[in-house]
Amino acid sequence: MNSALYIVGTPIGNLDDITSRAIEILNSVDLIACEDTRHSKHLLSKFSINKKLISLHQHNEEGKSSFLIKEIQNGKKIAYISDAGTPGISDPGAYLVKKALEAKIKVVPIPGASSITAAFSVAGITSTQFKFYGFLPNTDSRSKKVIKQFYKSQFTSVFFVSPHRILKTLELLEGVYGANQNIFIGRELTKLYETVYKENLHDLLLKFRNEKHNLKGEFVIIIEGIEQEHKGSRNLGVENALKIMLNELSLNQSVKLVSQIFKMKKNEIYNLALEIKNNDK
Repeated sequence: MNSALYIVGTPIGNLDDITSRAIEILNSVDLIACEDTRHSKHLLSKFSINKKLISLHQHNEEGKSSFLIKEIQNGKKIAYISDAGTPGISDPGAYLVKKALEAKIKVVPIPGASSITAAFSVAGITSTQFKFYGFLPNTDSRSKKVIKQFYKSQFTSVFFVSPHRILKTLELLEGVYGANQNIFIGRELTKLYETVYKENLHDLLLKFRNEKHNLKGEFVIIIEGIEQEHKGSRNLGVENALKIMLNELSLNQSVKLVSQIFKMKKNEIYNLALEIKNNDK
Protein backbone atom coordinates (compact mmCIF):
# COMPACT_ATOMS: atom_id res chain seq x y z
CA MET A 1 0.00 0.00 0.00
CA ASN A 2 1.56 3.25 -1.19
CA SER A 3 1.79 6.64 0.45
CA ALA A 4 -1.36 8.52 -0.57
CA LEU A 5 -4.50 10.32 0.57
CA TYR A 6 -7.45 7.94 0.73
CA ILE A 7 -10.92 9.55 0.60
CA VAL A 8 -13.13 6.95 2.25
CA GLY A 9 -16.92 6.84 1.99
CA THR A 10 -18.64 5.78 5.22
CA PRO A 11 -22.24 4.72 5.99
CA ILE A 12 -24.95 7.40 5.96
CA GLY A 13 -26.84 5.69 8.76
CA ASN A 14 -26.71 1.90 8.90
CA LEU A 15 -23.13 1.03 9.88
CA ASP A 16 -23.34 -2.32 8.10
CA ASP A 17 -23.31 -0.44 4.78
CA ILE A 18 -19.55 0.10 5.08
CA THR A 19 -17.57 -1.72 2.37
CA SER A 20 -14.94 -4.36 3.03
CA ARG A 21 -12.47 -2.23 1.06
CA ALA A 22 -13.12 0.76 3.33
CA ILE A 23 -12.43 -1.39 6.40
CA GLU A 24 -9.22 -2.70 4.82
CA ILE A 25 -7.99 0.80 3.97
CA LEU A 26 -8.83 2.23 7.40
CA ASN A 27 -6.97 -0.65 9.04
CA SER A 28 -3.91 -0.11 6.83
CA VAL A 29 -3.30 3.64 6.94
CA ASP A 30 -1.00 5.38 9.43
CA LEU A 31 -3.49 8.08 10.37
CA ILE A 32 -7.21 8.78 9.96
CA ALA A 33 -8.36 12.36 9.60
CA CYS A 34 -12.05 12.83 10.32
CA GLU A 35 -14.71 15.50 10.57
CA ASP A 36 -15.49 14.70 14.23
CA THR A 37 -13.26 12.33 16.20
CA ARG A 38 -16.00 11.52 18.74
CA HIS A 39 -18.45 10.57 15.99
CA SER A 40 -15.92 8.53 14.02
CA LYS A 41 -14.75 6.57 17.08
CA HIS A 42 -18.17 4.90 17.22
CA LEU A 43 -17.85 3.65 13.63
CA LEU A 44 -14.22 2.59 13.98
CA SER A 45 -14.75 0.74 17.26
CA LYS A 46 -17.55 -1.34 15.73
CA PHE A 47 -15.05 -2.74 13.23
CA SER A 48 -12.11 -2.93 15.70
CA ILE A 49 -10.12 -0.24 13.89
CA ASN A 50 -7.66 1.36 16.28
CA LYS A 51 -5.79 4.22 14.63
CA LYS A 52 -4.61 7.68 15.58
CA LEU A 53 -7.30 10.25 14.75
CA ILE A 54 -6.98 13.91 13.85
CA SER A 55 -9.86 16.34 13.48
CA LEU A 56 -10.35 18.13 10.16
CA HIS A 57 -13.59 20.10 9.74
CA GLN A 58 -14.84 23.23 7.99
CA HIS A 59 -13.34 25.56 10.61
CA ASN A 60 -9.78 24.18 10.60
CA GLU A 61 -9.51 22.57 7.16
CA GLU A 62 -6.93 25.00 5.79
CA GLY A 63 -4.40 24.60 8.59
CA LYS A 64 -4.85 20.86 9.09
CA SER A 65 -4.63 20.20 5.34
CA SER A 66 -1.10 21.61 5.25
CA PHE A 67 -0.06 19.32 8.10
CA LEU A 68 -1.59 16.22 6.49
CA ILE A 69 -0.01 16.92 3.12
CA LYS A 70 3.42 17.20 4.74
CA GLU A 71 2.83 13.89 6.51
CA ILE A 72 1.97 12.19 3.20
CA GLN A 73 5.02 13.73 1.54
CA ASN A 74 7.07 12.17 4.34
CA GLY A 75 5.76 8.74 3.38
CA LYS A 76 2.60 8.42 5.49
CA LYS A 77 -0.64 6.82 4.31
CA ILE A 78 -3.62 8.92 5.43
CA ALA A 79 -7.36 8.39 5.13
CA TYR A 80 -10.03 11.04 5.47
CA ILE A 81 -13.63 10.31 6.51
CA SER A 82 -16.53 12.66 7.17
CA ASP A 83 -19.32 12.02 9.67
CA ALA A 84 -21.39 10.21 7.04
CA GLY A 85 -21.26 9.53 3.33
CA THR A 86 -18.55 10.67 0.95
CA PRO A 87 -16.23 13.53 1.97
CA GLY A 88 -16.33 16.65 -0.19
CA ILE A 89 -20.03 16.30 -1.09
CA SER A 90 -21.82 18.76 1.22
CA ASP A 91 -19.12 17.77 3.74
CA PRO A 92 -15.53 18.90 4.44
CA GLY A 93 -12.72 17.33 2.43
CA ALA A 94 -12.76 19.17 -0.90
CA TYR A 95 -10.10 21.68 0.19
CA LEU A 96 -7.83 18.89 1.43
CA VAL A 97 -8.17 17.03 -1.87
CA LYS A 98 -7.52 20.22 -3.87
CA LYS A 99 -4.30 20.93 -1.98
CA ALA A 100 -3.18 17.29 -2.25
CA LEU A 101 -3.64 17.33 -6.02
CA GLU A 102 -1.75 20.62 -6.27
CA ALA A 103 1.10 18.99 -4.35
CA LYS A 104 1.06 16.07 -6.85
CA ILE A 105 -0.02 13.65 -4.13
CA LYS A 106 -1.94 10.58 -5.19
CA VAL A 107 -5.59 10.77 -4.11
CA VAL A 108 -7.50 7.47 -4.02
CA PRO A 109 -11.34 7.35 -3.86
CA ILE A 110 -12.87 4.58 -1.74
CA PRO A 111 -16.58 4.73 -2.66
CA GLY A 112 -19.33 4.17 -0.14
CA ALA A 113 -22.99 4.82 0.62
CA SER A 114 -24.62 7.92 -0.87
CA SER A 115 -27.96 9.46 0.14
CA ILE A 116 -28.22 10.98 -3.36
CA THR A 117 -28.10 7.71 -5.27
CA ALA A 118 -29.96 5.83 -2.52
CA ALA A 119 -32.87 8.28 -2.82
CA PHE A 120 -32.81 8.30 -6.63
CA SER A 121 -32.92 4.50 -6.76
CA VAL A 122 -36.28 4.40 -4.95
CA ALA A 123 -37.82 7.59 -6.41
CA GLY A 124 -39.29 5.90 -9.48
CA ILE A 125 -37.92 8.59 -11.80
CA THR A 126 -36.89 7.45 -15.27
CA SER A 127 -34.69 10.45 -16.04
CA THR A 128 -31.03 9.63 -16.67
CA GLN A 129 -29.84 13.16 -15.87
CA PHE A 130 -30.15 15.22 -12.72
CA LYS A 131 -28.62 18.26 -11.06
CA PHE A 132 -27.46 18.04 -7.45
CA TYR A 133 -27.51 21.26 -5.43
CA GLY A 134 -26.58 20.27 -1.87
CA PHE A 135 -28.27 22.07 1.03
CA LEU A 136 -30.61 24.91 0.12
CA PRO A 137 -29.74 28.36 1.54
CA ASN A 138 -30.98 29.18 5.05
CA THR A 139 -33.02 32.22 4.06
CA ASP A 140 -36.43 32.18 2.37
CA SER A 141 -35.52 34.68 -0.34
CA ARG A 142 -32.35 32.88 -1.39
CA SER A 143 -34.04 29.47 -1.23
CA LYS A 144 -36.91 30.71 -3.40
CA LYS A 145 -34.45 32.02 -5.97
CA VAL A 146 -32.79 28.59 -6.19
CA ILE A 147 -36.16 26.80 -6.38
CA LYS A 148 -37.14 29.02 -9.33
CA GLN A 149 -33.95 27.89 -11.06
CA PHE A 150 -35.00 24.27 -10.49
CA TYR A 151 -38.42 25.02 -11.98
CA LYS A 152 -36.97 26.63 -15.10
CA SER A 153 -34.52 23.77 -15.64
CA GLN A 154 -35.54 20.73 -17.67
CA PHE A 155 -33.33 18.52 -15.49
CA THR A 156 -34.45 16.62 -12.42
CA SER A 157 -33.28 18.43 -9.28
CA VAL A 158 -31.87 16.76 -6.16
CA PHE A 159 -31.11 18.68 -2.96
CA PHE A 160 -30.84 18.40 0.82
CA VAL A 161 -33.01 20.07 3.46
CA SER A 162 -32.32 20.26 7.20
CA PRO A 163 -35.14 19.42 9.66
CA HIS A 164 -35.72 23.01 10.80
CA ARG A 165 -36.24 24.11 7.16
CA ILE A 166 -38.40 21.29 5.77
CA LEU A 167 -41.84 22.88 6.33
CA LYS A 168 -40.77 26.27 4.98
CA THR A 169 -39.10 24.59 1.99
CA LEU A 170 -42.28 22.67 1.12
CA GLU A 171 -44.23 25.95 1.31
CA LEU A 172 -41.73 27.66 -1.00
CA LEU A 173 -41.90 24.73 -3.42
CA GLU A 174 -45.70 24.91 -3.46
CA GLY A 175 -45.50 28.64 -4.22
CA VAL A 176 -43.32 28.00 -7.27
CA TYR A 177 -44.50 24.62 -8.56
CA GLY A 178 -48.12 24.63 -7.43
CA ALA A 179 -49.95 22.39 -4.96
CA ASN A 180 -50.38 19.50 -7.41
CA GLN A 181 -46.67 19.01 -8.14
CA ASN A 182 -45.48 15.53 -7.10
CA ILE A 183 -42.10 15.35 -5.37
CA PHE A 184 -40.04 12.61 -3.72
CA ILE A 185 -38.75 12.92 -0.16
CA GLY A 186 -36.33 10.52 1.51
CA ARG A 187 -36.00 11.00 5.29
CA GLU A 188 -33.34 9.40 7.49
CA LEU A 189 -32.28 7.04 4.70
CA THR A 190 -30.81 3.69 5.89
CA LYS A 191 -31.55 4.63 9.52
CA LEU A 192 -34.08 3.22 11.99
CA TYR A 193 -36.82 5.72 11.10
CA GLU A 194 -36.24 5.73 7.34
CA THR A 195 -39.32 7.04 5.51
CA VAL A 196 -39.93 7.76 1.84
CA TYR A 197 -42.74 9.81 0.32
CA LYS A 198 -43.87 10.50 -3.22
CA GLU A 199 -46.95 12.71 -3.16
CA ASN A 200 -48.14 16.14 -4.25
CA LEU A 201 -47.05 19.18 -2.28
CA HIS A 202 -50.53 19.88 -0.90
CA ASP A 203 -50.80 16.43 0.71
CA LEU A 204 -47.19 16.48 1.93
CA LEU A 205 -47.68 19.82 3.67
CA LEU A 206 -50.79 18.52 5.44
CA LYS A 207 -48.91 15.39 6.51
CA PHE A 208 -45.85 17.19 7.84
CA ARG A 209 -47.90 19.81 9.66
CA ASN A 210 -49.95 17.11 11.38
CA GLU A 211 -47.11 14.68 12.11
CA LYS A 212 -44.44 16.73 13.87
CA HIS A 213 -42.31 13.65 14.57
CA ASN A 214 -41.63 13.46 10.82
CA LEU A 215 -39.75 16.76 10.96
CA LYS A 216 -36.67 15.13 12.52
CA GLY A 217 -33.62 14.00 10.58
CA GLU A 218 -32.19 15.08 7.24
CA PHE A 219 -34.16 15.08 4.01
CA VAL A 220 -33.31 14.39 0.37
CA ILE A 221 -35.82 15.94 -2.04
CA ILE A 222 -36.13 15.05 -5.73
CA ILE A 223 -38.24 16.98 -8.23
CA GLU A 224 -38.57 15.50 -11.68
CA GLY A 225 -37.68 17.87 -14.51
CA ILE A 226 -40.28 19.14 -16.95
CA GLU A 227 -39.21 19.38 -20.58
CA GLN A 228 -39.15 22.93 -21.88
CA GLU A 229 -41.23 21.89 -24.88
CA HIS A 230 -44.00 20.77 -22.53
CA LYS A 231 -43.79 23.98 -20.56
CA GLY A 232 -44.07 25.98 -23.75
CA SER A 233 -47.02 24.10 -25.18
CA ARG A 234 -49.56 26.53 -23.69
CA ASN A 235 -52.60 28.12 -25.22
CA LEU A 236 -51.42 31.65 -25.98
CA GLY A 237 -54.93 32.97 -25.54
CA VAL A 238 -55.10 31.58 -22.02
CA GLU A 239 -51.67 32.93 -21.17
CA ASN A 240 -52.42 36.41 -22.48
CA ALA A 241 -55.75 36.51 -20.63
CA LEU A 242 -54.02 35.49 -17.42
CA LYS A 243 -51.34 38.16 -17.80
CA ILE A 244 -53.96 40.86 -18.20
CA MET A 245 -56.03 39.68 -15.23
CA LEU A 246 -53.02 39.23 -12.95
CA ASN A 247 -52.24 42.91 -13.42
CA GLU A 248 -55.70 43.85 -12.13
CA LEU A 249 -56.87 41.01 -9.88
CA SER A 250 -55.56 38.60 -7.27
CA LEU A 251 -54.09 35.28 -8.34
CA ASN A 252 -57.11 33.30 -7.12
CA GLN A 253 -59.60 35.61 -8.84
CA SER A 254 -57.63 35.48 -12.08
CA VAL A 255 -57.45 31.68 -11.99
CA LYS A 256 -61.18 31.34 -11.30
CA LEU A 257 -62.22 33.64 -14.16
CA VAL A 258 -59.82 32.22 -16.76
CA SER A 259 -60.78 28.63 -15.92
CA GLN A 260 -64.46 29.56 -16.40
CA ILE A 261 -63.88 31.43 -19.66
CA PHE A 262 -61.69 28.74 -21.27
CA LYS A 263 -63.39 25.79 -19.54
CA MET A 264 -60.12 24.46 -18.18
CA LYS A 265 -59.20 22.89 -14.84
CA LYS A 266 -58.32 25.36 -12.09
CA ASN A 267 -55.14 23.54 -11.11
CA GLU A 268 -53.82 23.77 -14.68
CA ILE A 269 -54.59 27.51 -14.81
CA TYR A 270 -53.13 27.96 -11.34
CA ASN A 271 -49.81 26.38 -12.32
CA LEU A 272 -49.64 28.55 -15.44
CA ALA A 273 -50.36 31.64 -13.35
CA LEU A 274 -47.52 30.72 -10.99
CA GLU A 275 -45.19 30.29 -13.94
CA ILE A 276 -46.14 33.74 -15.29
CA LYS A 277 -45.59 35.36 -11.88
CA ASN A 278 -42.24 33.59 -11.41
CA ASN A 279 -41.00 34.64 -14.85
CA ASP A 280 -41.96 38.26 -14.17
CA LYS A 281 -39.77 38.46 -11.06
